[in-house]
Parts: sequence; structure tokens; C-alpha cells
Amino acid sequence: MVILKKPSLFVLFITSYIPLFILLILRQLKQNEDILHFNGMSRDSILCFFESFWLTIILSLLSIYGLIGVKILFYNLDRAIDNGDLVKIIDVENKNAETIAYISTYIVPFMFSDTKNTIDIISILIILFFIFLIYVNTDMIIINPILNVKYSLYQIEYIRKSKSRKGLLISKERYIETDTEIKINQITRNIYYGQKTTK
Repeated sequence: MVILKKPSLFVLFITSYIPLFILLILRQLKQNEDILHFNGMSRDSILCFFESFWLTIILSLLSIYGLIGVKILFYNLDRAIDNGDLVKIIDVENKNAETIAYISTYIVPFMFSDTKNTIDIISILIILFFIFLIYVNTDMIIINPILNVKYSLYQIEYIRKSKSRKGLLISKERYIETDTEIKINQITRNIYYGQKTTK
């Protein structure tokens, strides 16, 4: 069992919003393109840069932090998988389509926010804070457009020690069929990380 702590949940949350961050960064660059040129390293030019692109700086740093954190997280999950429980899948349903609903519900509404409007930005941050509180206490933590590039999400029913259980599984495996044996580790309530066994 590898229970995720708050920092791990935070990096998962951050990476789920990287598509939005990229769009907001591009939007801010476009809205400030008239001052987007090098004018020397004076105090005034540096202050002007930070005043005009503070959101871009913050979102870029958060994105880098999230990507590095997720890479470390899944490196540790891969290392721990040998100590996982060997289970047999008796029912499986691919849940990757959930990511599309996530994008349309939690990302698209923010896409057209005005990055020059402080009230708009504060509103986004407040909403993201409340989404984060919901995110870390629900199964939403593995519905993530960035993770879907490399990992797949499944609803599974499995047998362990002659008992049937259900849960959500995140795995590198693109296809998992019934009667497949995999090793899994529980990472939060009702959520597992797993890989097929190698024979």
C-alpha cells in the first residue's frame, strides 16, 4: 500500500490544469505583445515585465513543479509495485473518456478569462482552490489530461484472497482484459496503481 500524501495530491491537481495554464499563458502573452520585446535590464524594465507577466511566471513555475513532482511520484510507484498485491481482474471498464468531461467541465470555462483583469484572475484562483478541496477527497485525482498521455484509467473488479472487490486503477497498460493478473498498490481510498505481471 502506498498512500499518497498532500504534496503528491497537489502535484496531481496541478498537472490536471496544465492545459489551462498553457492557454492562460498564451493569452497573457498575446494581450501584452506590444511590450513583449527586450529593452535592456533596467529596474523599470524588470518591474514592467513582472507587472505584465506575473501570471505567466507563476503558472510556468507551477507547471514545472507539477511535472517534476508527477515524474517523481510515478517513479516511486513503479519502484513499489513489486511489493504490491497480485490480483485477478474479473471485470474491467476503460474510463479514459472521463478526461474529456473533465476538460469540458473544469478547464474550458476558464479559457477565455481576461488575464489583464485582476478580478477575473482572483476569481479563477478562488474557484481552483475549492476544486482542489473537492479533488483531493474524491476519485477525481486520477482524471487528468496530462496523465492520460502515458497512463490509462480503468474501473475494475478483482479477486484477492478469494474476495471480490472494486476500485479505480491507473496503469501504463493500454489494454487490460478480464482474467488478467496484475500487481496493484492502493494509493488512496478506492484507487490503485498497477501493472501486469511478467512471467
